[in-house]
Amino acid sequence: MTDKWSCQHFSLANPLRRGATDLPKLLRRVATEIENRDIGPMDLLDLTIHQEMTGDGPWWSATVYWSPDSPADDGLGKDEGDNGR
Repeated sequence: MTDKWSCQHFSLANPLRRGATDLPKLLRRVATEIENRDIGPMDLLDLTIHQEMTGDGPWWSATVYWSPDSPADDGLGKDEGDNGR
């Protein structure tokens, strides 16, 4: 028997020139997209951050991997434990 794993992903990047070096802005966009796609903490598999050096400095991008078929939640809601942050 073979275990099957499936996941989905999305990638975001800052604009190439203006704002390319703004990592906090990219991370806020990633967080917003995770919320918009309703990806729960138990569904999230990986988050990768990548930078490519350009003549203007680092150009940031991020990829989020999640499993829509993850095991049942451990009882913690999406907002539990975040202390209102």
